Formats: sequence, C-alpha cells, structure tokens
Amino acid sequence: MSSREYKKTPQDYDCQTSWCMLHRVAFFVPFGFGLGRLNRTDPDTMSKEKLESLVKNMEIMLSEVEQLKIHCTKQTEEVNQVVQELRRENRELTEKYELICQDLKEAKEAIAQLQDTKFAFEAKERQAQKLNRQL
Repeated sequence: MSSREYKKTPQDYDCQTSWCMLHRVAFFVPFGFGLGRLNRTDPDTMSKEKLESLVKNMEIMLSEVEQLKIHCTKQTEEVNQVVQELRRENRELTEKYELICQDLKEAKEAIAQLQDTKFAFEAKERQAQKLNRQL
C-alpha cells in the first residue's frame, strides 16, 4: 500500500470495522452501522457502550477526514507551485528557443551571403585568368 493510501486495522477500534469509499476517500464504518443503517438505527435499542463506541469512531473519522483535508490542501498548494514553476520554465525555454531560431536564421543568411561572395570572387578570378591568357 503506498504512503498516500489510508491504512487502519480493525484492532485500532473497539468494535469491528469495514472499509468504505466515499468520493474516493477511504474510511472505516463499524459493522452494523453502515451508511444505510445509520438512519434506521434506534438509539434506544443500542447499548450505551455501542453508542459511545459509535460516537468515538465517528469522532475519529471526522478527525481523520480533517487531516486528509489539510493534507490535500497542502498537496494542492505544492502542485500549484510546481505548475507555476513549470509554466515559468516553459516561457523561458520558449523565449530561448525563439532567440536560437533567430540566431540560426541570421547565421544561414550570413552563410548564404558568404557563398554568394565566394562564387562572385571565383567568377572574377576565372575571368582574370582568362584575360591573362589572352595577353
């Protein structure tokens, strides 16, 4: 089980418990007090110990839900900070890429001009050699 998953054992409580999933949040509900049965349970027929156990378990669950909420809030803040940092890095990299593309374009233009100059110089040189032979 990963560190993110919630793990409790039945020995942590006074009565037997079972896993429940509500909106993908794991928590325990005592056997006999499932979410559907809580509304139909008559407090007069329950023993004082069972009621106290139920209240204790509900308080524990509320505390754990609050801890999960705090944990999720912190994780959300951390994720938001990472997202902002990644967006900033993305902008910087995009700007650098655009500058490199501009530099590459200028370098290609300079190479093309140098090649044109070289070809023109070679043509003039051939023409000069031709004139020298004629003299």
